[in-house]
Amino acid sequence: MGLRNSKDWNRFLLRFFVAFGFWEVISVPLRTLLFSVFYYDPLFRSFFVPITEIFWIGPIAADLIQVFFVGLLITFARAALPIGILGGILAGFVFSVAAFVAPILSILHLTRAVPTQIAWLWVFYQSVLILIASLIYSYSSEEEETY
Repeated sequence: MGLRNSKDWNRFLLRFFVAFGFWEVISVPLRTLLFSVFYYDPLFRSFFVPITEIFWIGPIAADLIQVFFVGLLITFARAALPIGILGGILAGFVFSVAAFVAPILSILHLTRAVPTQIAWLWVFYQSVLILIASLIYSYSSEEEETY
């Protein structure tokens, strides 16, 4: 596909805002659900920053950058992917394995820097973000197919 004209950019930015907005709505409850068990665990007390000291622009900016660049990747690779939801799932799965699963396997086997359960929950959390974003970016309507 590419981003050759203003119509392509408008379509890309619309999908970007939908993917980013959808993710920000579900990310806080998902973070709370996944990581709150460890937050109050005495073993991990020094691992987490207290809620009152979190500068929230950091996680939001990280999500913004990640969704934007995954969108660029999906947009440029769209011609090589299967059409529709299957292409989004395939791209999201492949990207998640390459970007999250492989590095965490290396980190966990070479160092003791991160607790294992927290590392795999982080991989799951990031993979959900990538799958949602790739599904939104890979969606195409019938009128888009004609251009």
